Amino acid sequence: MLFNCPLSTNKAAQIINALNLKPTYKVVDLGCGNGEFLSRIQKNSNADCLGIDIDSSSIALAELKVPQHDLARKLRFLIADIRETQLKENSFELAVCIGSTHAFGDGEAAYPNALKQMNELVKPKGLILIGEGYWKRSPEQEYLDFLGNPAGIYNSHEQNIQQAESLGLIPMYVATSNQDEWDHFEWSFRMKAEQQVIAEPDNQTAQKKLKRIRKWNQYYRKFGRTTMGFGFYLYLKLE
Repeated sequence: MLFNCPLSTNKAAQIINALNLKPTYKVVDLGCGNGEFLSRIQKNSNADCLGIDIDSSSIALAELKVPQHDLARKLRFLIADIRETQLKENSFELAVCIGSTHAFGDGEAAYPNALKQMNELVKPKGLILIGEGYWKRSPEQEYLDFLGNPAGIYNSHEQNIQQAESLGLIPMYVATSNQDEWDHFEWSFRMKAEQQVIAEPDNQTAQKKLKRIRKWNQYYRKFGRTTMGFGFYLYLKLE
């Protein structure tokens, strides 16, 4: 599992190719995780890329990717809280946030806050790429109770797009995760947890984690496969 979201390598390449970036561009990935997606952007475009994440272990993994690049100075990572990081406004051609809108706020404020702050960072005619969950259908109350807050605040796929339009952003390109990508994403978590307990049968922490993941997997099979979607939304900032 390369990405911390339901995304295949083929679809990642499809989305990155749609960006049509130039080597002179500056890119920031907010909540970059292990840096895999940003690393692929840099390899594809040779753009100047900066990844930011609050999790030091994720950044440690991300930095392992830097030596793979001939121009390592064009791929950098920073451990920081997005909301406390001072970045110059109107200084990036592309801002990315995939599966990390929670870093911009709680509940229903997360997605619009992310859009607004990313909008401030990109130049006029710049791009915003945001990955966000959505409801494919109205969720069952049992599923909401299991997920807990703020999971009940997702929009529909169309509402995600309309919310961006209400801020003056222009939808340029949209892709969604398919069922195979979702199954691979969810079952990879399960397999990794199962394998860890097999390898470390006396690891109590691993056993507790596996118990949680098995429960999550059960609810994914019962509700998530037909209820939860994930979209990749590319927007243009006009001015």
